[in-house]
Amino acid sequence: MGKILFIFFLVISFHCQSNEKLEINADQFTYDKENTRIYATGNVEIIDKEFKLYANKVFVNNESKVLSARENIKIFNADGSILKADKIVADNALENALIENNHLYIPRIDNGKKQFLRLAAKKVERRNKDWERLQYGTFTACELCYNEKTKKYDPPLIQIKAKKIIHDKKKLDVKYYDAFLDVNGKSVLYLPYFSHPSPLLKRKKGFLPPSFFQTHYFGLGADLPYYYPLSDFSDITVTPKFSQKKNPALLIQHRKNFKNGEMKNEFSGTIENQTNNQIKEDRKRGHINSEGIFFLNSKNYASYKLQRATDRNYKNTYKYKYDHILESNIKLESLRGYNYYSLQSYLFQDNRREFDRKQTPRILPRLLLNWSSPPLNNTLNYDTNIEFINFYRTEGVESKKLFINQNFIFPTTLNDGTLLKFGAHLNAGLYNVKKFENPVSSKFENNKYKNNIFPQLSLEISKPYFKNSKNIISTFTPKVLFVKSTKNAFNRKIPDESNINNFDLDFIDLFNINRMHGTDRLEQSSRIDYGISYTSTIKDSFNDLTTIQVGQSHQFDRNKYLNKNTGINEKFSNIVGNFTLKPAKAINLNSYFVIDKDNFSIKTAYTNLLIKQKNSYLSLGNSRYSAVISEDGEHLIDGKNQFSVKYDQKFYDFWNFTVYSTFDKKGKLKLYNYGTKLKYEDECFGMSFSWTRQYTHNPEDPTSNNFAFLFSLKEIMESDL
Repeated sequence: MGKILFIFFLVISFHCQSNEKLEINADQFTYDKENTRIYATGNVEIIDKEFKLYANKVFVNNESKVLSARENIKIFNADGSILKADKIVADNALENALIENNHLYIPRIDNGKKQFLRLAAKKVERRNKDWERLQYGTFTACELCYNEKTKKYDPPLIQIKAKKIIHDKKKLDVKYYDAFLDVNGKSVLYLPYFSHPSPLLKRKKGFLPPSFFQTHYFGLGADLPYYYPLSDFSDITVTPKFSQKKNPALLIQHRKNFKNGEMKNEFSGTIENQTNNQIKEDRKRGHINSEGIFFLNSKNYASYKLQRATDRNYKNTYKYKYDHILESNIKLESLRGYNYYSLQSYLFQDNRREFDRKQTPRILPRLLLNWSSPPLNNTLNYDTNIEFINFYRTEGVESKKLFINQNFIFPTTLNDGTLLKFGAHLNAGLYNVKKFENPVSSKFENNKYKNNIFPQLSLEISKPYFKNSKNIISTFTPKVLFVKSTKNAFNRKIPDESNINNFDLDFIDLFNINRMHGTDRLEQSSRIDYGISYTSTIKDSFNDLTTIQVGQSHQFDRNKYLNKNTGINEKFSNIVGNFTLKPAKAINLNSYFVIDKDNFSIKTAYTNLLIKQKNSYLSLGNSRYSAVISEDGEHLIDGKNQFSVKYDQKFYDFWNFTVYSTFDKKGKLKLYNYGTKLKYEDECFGMSFSWTRQYTHNPEDPTSNNFAFLFSLKEIMESDL
C-alpha cells in the first residue's frame, strides 16, 4: 500500500512544473484588475506536458501561488494514472496540499492484461513534501465486479481500510492506525497498528517467509531467513536453522555490486554434539561458497570462485545445494577481437565416497592462448591454441605440460552448393612427468622429460537440399568428415589428465576433429564420420516442426585401451543422433540418443516430452545411460535410468495443482523425490501450500519432508508463491 501512496502524490506534482504560462481553457474566465487571480468555470481544462486536468471550477492565485479546483475533478497523468476528487487545494511547489474525497486509479499489467490498483480516502494532507496523511483510506488491488442483480459493484475480494495512514518519507516507513483487513466486504482482521517500508525504499530489513521440514537427521525443524540491506549496493540474508534433534546452524548469504563487477558470498556453520565411541565431542561443520567477477576494462576481466566444506556429507545433510565436486579457481582473462588469453589456477574437493581425495589434482597455473583469424569463405583461416598447465597431487602423478595445437582451415562453396572444408592440424607437446607408473614399460618414472608430436588432416563435405511446399520448407543435408590421424595421437607414455574414461560418443562430438576431452590422448586411428540432418520449418515463422540428425563413425583401425562402451573403441561406432518432433502445437518431443551398433538397443538417451492443453501440461523426462566399463570388464561408474514426471493442472479461474516426482528405474525402483503443490492466485491475493519428500541416499540423512505455506497480498505484502 505504501507504493500506492507514493504514486498518488506524484499525480498532483503538476504544480512543480506549473507557471503562469499554463494553457487554461474554459467556458468563462474572471480576472481581477492586476490579473493576479483567475477564476475559470465551465468545462475547465488545464493542459501540461505531464498531465491534463478537467474540472467545473478552477481558481488560480498567481500572487500566493495557490491553485484550487472543485466539482468533477479528473486528472489524467502521463504515467497512465487517473485521479478523481471533489476538491484540491495546493501551493505552486506542492510543499503543502489538501485533497478531499479522492479516488486514484493506477494502471498495472498482470498476465498481459491491463488492470488498475485503487486507492480512496476522505481527505489527504501533505506537509513539506516529506510527510503525508490519509484519513479513512481504503486500498485494493482487486478488480471490481458489477452485480447485475443488485445493479451495484460488489465489494473487492481483499481490501485494507484504516482510519489514519501516515507516510514518513524521512524515516521511509508507512504506518497504519485502526486498520481492518476485509475479505469479500467483511472485516476479518483488526490491527490497531502496523507498518511496512516506504515505497521509496527499494529494500527493507525484515523476516522473509520461513520454511519448515522434517528429516530423519533433524526431526522437525525450520529455516527463518532475515534480510538486511547494508547499503544501496550490498545486502545480507541470515538464515538460522532450528531443529528438534540438532544444535542450531547458521547460513549467511552476502551480495555486493561494484562499479565494475559483483561478488556473492555464502557461509554456514554449526557445532554438533555427537557421541563417538561413547565419548561426547563437539564437531565443527560448515562450508563456504564465494564467487565474483570484475571487469578491469572493456577487454580484460578477472574472476574467482571459492568452494570448500568441512566434510563430504555436510552440504547434502543440511540442504545447502550439494555438489559432487567443489571447485575453487582464480582467472584473469582477456578478449581482444578473435584472440583470447587466460591465466588460471584450480583447487578441487571431491565429495564422492568412492574417490580418494589424496589423488585430487591441484592446478597452478594454467595458461591458455588462442589466436584466430576471422572465419571467411574461400580464405585460409587459422586457429592457434597454446596451453601450459601444471598438475600437483598429494599422491599420484604430477606433471607439467606445454601443448600447441595449430589448425588451418580452408572453407569453400562449389557452384552446386556443396560445402567443403580442408583442414591441416599440427599437435605438439612437451611434458615433465613425476611419480608416473608407465603403462607401456611398467616402470616407475620420476622427473622425466617427454615429447609428443603428430599431424592430422581433415576434409569435411556437406550438401544441403531444399524443398519448398505451400507452407513448409524442408532441408535435407548429408555430411561426411574424413580425419587422417597417427599412432602418436594416443600416447600412453605420458599421463592422461583429460580423463578419457569418461568419454561417451554422442552426436555433438561426432563431427569434431578432436572428439575426446583435452589433448593428452586423441584417437590414433584415422576415421570417417557420416550423417544426415533433416529440418522442416514453417514459412515466415522460423518455427521448426521437425529436426532429425543421425550419424555414425568408422575407424579404420580399432581404438585400443578405451572403455568398452565409449562408442568408438570398435571399428564401427555406435549410432548417435537427436530429434525434435512437434506433431501438434500441444506436443513437443525431443531426445539425444545413442544406439548400440550390435543389437540396436538404446545405450544412452536424454528424452523430454511436453504435452500442453489449455489449462494443463504434462512433462516427462528420461535420462538413461549405461555403466562405464573398463576394457578389463570392471564397472567404473554405475548406469542410470532416471525419470522425472510433472503434471500441472489449472482448475476454476485461479486455482492450480501440481504433482511431481523423480526416480530411477534401473532394476529396482529408487526414489529421489516426490511432492505436490496447491496454489490460489488472483490479481490481488495469493496463497500456496507445498510438500516435498526428498531422498538424498545420504547415510547421515536419507530422507526429509519439507513443508511451506505462503501468503501474498499484492502491492502490500508480496511473496513468491
